[in-house]
Amino acid sequence: MDIWRMDIFPIQQPWFVWVAAAAGVAGVVRGLTGFGSALILVPILSMFLGPVVAVPVLNIVDGAATCLLLPDAMRRCRWSEVIPLFVGALALLPFGVYALRYVDPATLRHVMSVVILAIVACMTVGARYVGSPSRAVGAGVGALSGLMSGAIGLSGPPIVLFWLGGQADARTARANMIAYLGLLSVAVIAMMSWGGLMTWPVLRLSIILMPIYAVGVLLGARGFRVAPERWFRAFALGLIAAVAIVSLVR
Repeated sequence: MDIWRMDIFPIQQPWFVWVAAAAGVAGVVRGLTGFGSALILVPILSMFLGPVVAVPVLNIVDGAATCLLLPDAMRRCRWSEVIPLFVGALALLPFGVYALRYVDPATLRHVMSVVILAIVACMTVGARYVGSPSRAVGAGVGALSGLMSGAIGLSGPPIVLFWLGGQADARTARANMIAYLGLLSVAVIAMMSWGGLMTWPVLRLSIILMPIYAVGVLLGARGFRVAPERWFRAFALGLIAAVAIVSLVR
């Protein structure tokens, strides 16, 4: 695992300025859209520290910041759609964490980048799930989300393509995603703690990045109220694609 020396504080590292900037931008995107932070923060962290560090850090930082968005999301979301996805995610989450722990980090980083670019392409051309989702379909999408969350930290993309194509309006879809990701963060953190991935360097970096990410989330949430949806959608997709390409070719 690529990890820094225990006796050097993270802000002394040459990579920290890039990681901190990525955390701030990822928070803004998360606040704006309800998803997307992993698509920015995990590739940047993986370039410097490897996926075994990047994925746990993302889940701690995002899980803490999500608390800022949960109260409103829990009032607006459709629990009848959120719960089947969460149950499906729990079924395959352990297999994803196992892959994160034992698969070669470079392989995971390349898989992550390719998956991100494929998802951006689907969202750019407007590919979405069409129709009224059944519980079985929801559980299947949740299972894929749980597997991706544990292995490469990308729980959001499957449910984004799923919910944005459904019958819910933008605010309800955003609330569904925030509520689901909040529940999943708790499960992922518990699973990774049990698997020994929540090391002291991971916790220390997470604590340092939390306020940076939280400020970004608050700014993004405020921007959601005033920015046209097409504007932040184009911004997020362009930025995510650029990060994935850099991560792939590095």
